[in-house]
Order: sequence, then structure tokens, then C-alpha cells
Amino acid sequence: MDRRECSEAQAVVIDIDSDLDWAPQRGRAQRAVALIAVSLITMTGAGVAYLHPSFPAFTTDSSTKSSLGHAAYRVAAVDFVDRTAGWVVALESGDYAVLHTTDAGQTWTRQLATPSDGHAQYVRFFDRSVGVFALLGTRPLLHRTSDGGRTWSLLSPDVPGNVLSWSFVDSDHGWMLVTDPVRGMQSQARLYRTVDGGGLWTDLGPPVSAPDQVFQIHFSYLTTGWLTSAGAGPYAYKTNDFGATWSRVTLPAPPGGWPRVGQFFVAVQPTSGAGAVASVVYFAPVKGRTGIGGTVRSFPPLTVLGFDGGRPHTYTYSTLIDQLVGGPFAQDQAPNQAQLRTVDNGATWAAIGPPSPNGAIGYFDAVNSWWVGAGLWSRSRDGGVTWTGPRGIGVIDPVPGSLRVLDRDHAWLAGSAGSRPVLQSTDDGAAHWRTVTLPAIEGLPTP
Repeated sequence: MDRRECSEAQAVVIDIDSDLDWAPQRGRAQRAVALIAVSLITMTGAGVAYLHPSFPAFTTDSSTKSSLGHAAYRVAAVDFVDRTAGWVVALESGDYAVLHTTDAGQTWTRQLATPSDGHAQYVRFFDRSVGVFALLGTRPLLHRTSDGGRTWSLLSPDVPGNVLSWSFVDSDHGWMLVTDPVRGMQSQARLYRTVDGGGLWTDLGPPVSAPDQVFQIHFSYLTTGWLTSAGAGPYAYKTNDFGATWSRVTLPAPPGGWPRVGQFFVAVQPTSGAGAVASVVYFAPVKGRTGIGGTVRSFPPLTVLGFDGGRPHTYTYSTLIDQLVGGPFAQDQAPNQAQLRTVDNGATWAAIGPPSPNGAIGYFDAVNSWWVGAGLWSRSRDGGVTWTGPRGIGVIDPVPGSLRVLDRDHAWLAGSAGSRPVLQSTDDGAAHWRTVTLPAIEGLPTP
């Protein structure tokens, strides 16, 4: 996956035994969760994140009804292919719109606008012209553009089930992970591959064997891909033959070693070239009222089902790239986090950690990473193992996952100035930043 691959938000739903004696206080519930999770959470904030619009039809008709008429919306995704050409996905009150600029934010056009019903989506542009926009959580729908988003073609693969994940390495070669819509994660997801941009798909079968489960797929090359999976041990799944076969890659143990019994959630996302980052979460076996444990049910976001006086409550956590936090029991970061990275396609791994669990992280190759958070900037030249001391810079607090580092000098990020969404960019390696105020949607020209 290169810098624009969908970084899929890392998250887990934990189904806790209803006999567990959880206290009603939020703090105690969180401490209980902390006892069962030892997580290695993905550091990469690069890539277009999951979005949440519906997709009944693509349109560029300026008469499209939408509540996105003012500039108080939220930036859900940013994807720049060079220093001047990029796309912004605006989301507010269930509606979304895709905005496009070719002059570094001086002018904008509205390419798409439609109501949403909560489905996540995958977006990736390969250059100024060619991109894909795909639906997740429902039957396969793939939209392609070859003119920078002015027009789109709809492809509806004849594949039964609901899409869990998409991954494209170029405009022709892509993969989708599909599960039975009735059985959901209890069914064995099947992997499909296309070599013609989504017209025809080949069924490659389940990439893992039961009882292991798979939730997400990421490819970095035509041949090399990684899975997000859950299994009995701290191993990742990797392919070297276009997804036809998958092998286990054992991850190094933290100090004290891995627990011997339980379930491991393992997510690996490529960064750039031969680089990748790994996330691991351990779940102890459920032992009724006397123990604390859980089993992986679905993904994402990171949601814990706990019990308060016999009543179930959902606890939602965020990671460095999963900011789907909400509800009365939400917290900023998942507990007990650590991180791993590889720069040689999984042959060796090293522990990593950014300057802060907050902020946004981006990269422009396997070893060079930036971290930006609340007016501070730091850089790593070894894939995140070590970082420079944070330096004060004139930037807003970025939307996590929005930092796009194009090269050593150029980067974009998204945030807000009060209630107004803005972008900021640098052309000199983060020394100086320029602010671009995003426009109201209503009245923008369409292609």
C-alpha cells in the first residue's frame, strides 16, 4: 500500500460474557478492559480513512439535496496526489460531498453530494485522473473515474455477500474481502481479485482456515498483501502470490512473552515500499463471573461490550488511526498500547512509538515518518523507532489520519478553525505552513 491506501481504522468489537461482574462506574469498566488487552496499535495515519456516506447514485447535479450548504462540516478524508491536486470528503449530519482542487486549494469544485445511511467507503486516487470509490458493509459496488472525478462509471460485481474490505495497488489490480451478510463474521470471508479494474473478479476462496477469522486486506505490491485477522497466536497473515495462498508470520514477543491461552487480533498495514506496521490485541479466555476475557466478533471500530449492573453497555475506544469515538463511555485512546514496524516485508520487526498517542502520522517511504499534533512536529528516520524532540510549528490540531506527506518537503493535513474546516500545507519540510479555508458546499461549481 502506498501513502494513499485506505488505512483502514484498526478496531475490535469484544463480546464480554454476560456473567461478568462489572461495576457500574466507567473507570472500573475501563480498568477491566485494560487487564485483557495488550495492544500493538498501528502507527500509520496515512491513507484515506473509512468514510460513512451512503451511495444510492453518483451525481454532479447542483440541484442535489444536501445539508452541506455551509462550512461547518467535518473533513472525513483528504487525498492529495501531488502538491496541487487533491480531494476532500466533507461529512455532516449524514450527508457527504467530495470536493476537488487542482490549484492547491485556491479554487474548488463539487464532484459528488448525496445523503448517507452510514455505510463505510473506500477511496483511492492513483494520479490526477484515475481513482476508485467503493462501498463497504453492503453488496459490492465500485465506482471508477478516469477524468479526475468529473464523471464516474458504476461497476456491480456479481459476487454474493457484503464487502468487508477493498484494496487496489493500481488502476487495474484490486482485491475485495466478502462475507455472508446473514452470518456476518461467523462465516468464512472469501477473497476476490480483479486484474481489469473491477470488471471481472476471480474467487480465491477463504484466505484463512477456521477457527481463524479475517476482517481486512491490504496489498502493497501486485504480489504482496497482509490481512487483519484473529487467531490463537500472535501471527500475521501474508501472501507473496497475488493472494492465492497465505502464510503465517510470527511477531516478536513483548517483554515477558505472549500469553499462552487466548485470542489474538492482529492487523498489519503496509506503509510504503517494503514497510509495514503491525497491531496486536490479546484477549484472555472468558471464565464466567470469576474472570475477564473476550472474543473478537467484528471490526471496526474498537468497541467493548461490558455490563453495568446486569445491563450491557458499549465502550468505544480510539487508536492512532481509528477516531470513531462516541457515546458516554468513550475515551481517547485504547489502553495498553505498543507498536511494531518492519522495513523488510516482515523479515524483521522492531518496537516503535510516536511522540504522543494523539495527533496525526504520515510517511513518504518505509523509514521516513512525520508526526504532527497541536502545534508540534516530530520526524522519524527509522520507521518510528526513534523520533526527534517535538518542535513548535504554526499548525492547527490535525484530524487524526489526515496527514498526507508527499515527499521530504510537501505535506497536507486537515483540521478546523472554530467551526470552519481548513486545510494546511507545507512546501519546505514543515518549516512554514499555509492555511486553506474550505468553502461552503452550496453554490460550488460542478464539473
